[in-house]
Amino acid sequence: MTALKLGKIGRPSPDVSRFPALDPLQLGHLRHIENLAAQPDGEWSKMGIPDPGQEWLDSYRYQLAQMAYALGLAHYHRLPAAPAVFRRTFDNLIRKMLRREVWGYWKDTSQSGLYVNPDIKELRKGWTDPVVRENIMYSGHLSAMVGMYSMLFDDDGYDRPGALTFVHNPIFWGMGPEKLEYSRSSLNEVIYWQMVENGWLGVACEPNCVFIVCNQFPMLGFRFADWRKGTAVADEATRSYRAAWEKKGIFSDEGWFHGWWRVEQDEFVPPKSVGWTAWGGAVMNTWNRDFVHGIYRDQLRGVLKYGRDGLVSLYPNSVVPRVREALASGRSTDGIEDRAYPWPMPDFGYVAMLLSEMGDADLNGMFAHADRYMSPTWSEAGLYYPRSDQAYDGEGNLVRMDRLTGNAMLAYARLNVPDGLWALYNKPWEADHFASPALQKVTPGVDVTRAVYDPEASLLVLTLQPRDGRPQDVGVEIGPVAADTTWVLFIDGVATATCRGGALADTGAVHVAARDQVITVDLRLEKPTTLIVEYDDV
Repeated sequence: MTALKLGKIGRPSPDVSRFPALDPLQLGHLRHIENLAAQPDGEWSKMGIPDPGQEWLDSYRYQLAQMAYALGLAHYHRLPAAPAVFRRTFDNLIRKMLRREVWGYWKDTSQSGLYVNPDIKELRKGWTDPVVRENIMYSGHLSAMVGMYSMLFDDDGYDRPGALTFVHNPIFWGMGPEKLEYSRSSLNEVIYWQMVENGWLGVACEPNCVFIVCNQFPMLGFRFADWRKGTAVADEATRSYRAAWEKKGIFSDEGWFHGWWRVEQDEFVPPKSVGWTAWGGAVMNTWNRDFVHGIYRDQLRGVLKYGRDGLVSLYPNSVVPRVREALASGRSTDGIEDRAYPWPMPDFGYVAMLLSEMGDADLNGMFAHADRYMSPTWSEAGLYYPRSDQAYDGEGNLVRMDRLTGNAMLAYARLNVPDGLWALYNKPWEADHFASPALQKVTPGVDVTRAVYDPEASLLVLTLQPRDGRPQDVGVEIGPVAADTTWVLFIDGVATATCRGGALADTGAVHVAARDQVITVDLRLEKPTTLIVEYDDV
């Protein structure tokens, strides 16, 4: 539809000041995740970790998964009318999750070892398939990622046969390539039946090791798949899981969740710190909210270290018992420290994630500490906290930063809202959301700081800005918009185009077109610019 050229359109712009925009730090986190996800396959810049085998807690799989969850929270809560901002990056993260660098550790890990099963006399025969049995520390995250994707983008593409394909094709090893094909449904089915076989206590991560934290993520995958398919697997799984652990006993002596359950020995390994409890609690909140809200502050007792200027960091696990004793007796905790503690786990990020889900004000103190002592860094317009293997600075301030926390967990916490993951789980988007106008396409390199559709006011509000302040020519596509819908486009408060009865007219300030239920706007973007589309009917 070609627009007629009009003079000034005499219509006042709606007031949209009630709709918040992303702040620069939130936007910086999204840019950094986009940058990492857009790297060529095989390039893992800014994601390298000390462990060469991708076995530990800051491995690629955890970084990719937590970045995906951060995107999901940002889309749902911050920019709900901007699928164009998130979809490609989310796809990139899933594609990387399927690469052999991410899951190839399993061929060795599947053979077991004395660390996970001290009673073995010889190794098991290992296997390549990373999801067919055990390894919920990978398969659970993959299930959650593709499930969240389907809910956010109204797309069941990952449920096609072979949509999740693992290719094991070393150049010099083996009898030829292995191709292992799954879909969202077949992946979830494998996980479900292992839970049933294990009496609903969960699926093992490493052989013989069932971790409470890792079994929270497939609950997300079940729930999002239920929403797409009309099933109720998540209800059965969470109900059965809760009953199994109420009988087994979920708490360690510290009041935390058990580190893990050794299946063959039927014994619990003590938790290394509060970390897995915080991480697990943040996700368990989706289906067990009253329980998590009721216990988390006591679990953090003696863990949070309050400093000057409202800063909050963590005590090392080695001194938490002493801190708890001091607090219980009313004594000062000054001087309780252990600067030799190696910080083996991403505890800072785990706790930040929990506090963000709980809506706890101490999260602001953790951000303040990170921003003062953990070297926030901007690269290619993205914000992250670079790896630091040093535990403390000369004044005893915690400076340790792992890749999971620096790339993903602090981003997650800053983009989340109180009970944010709970909302995705319990109030997933329905058909009316996807029938509402939204930003469907935008020129790469444009930052979107506001994108919301208000159905009561029939308003779509978009705020765009050129990345790094560099002017650029930008095209946006907005839809779906029925052909007979009456609407007015405002740009920075000025009515610029209108469509009534299928007749489109504009002032000539920008190029506007409407066809196939899509409004296309081409403009020169030189500064933060707000586009408002006001509809008389949608």
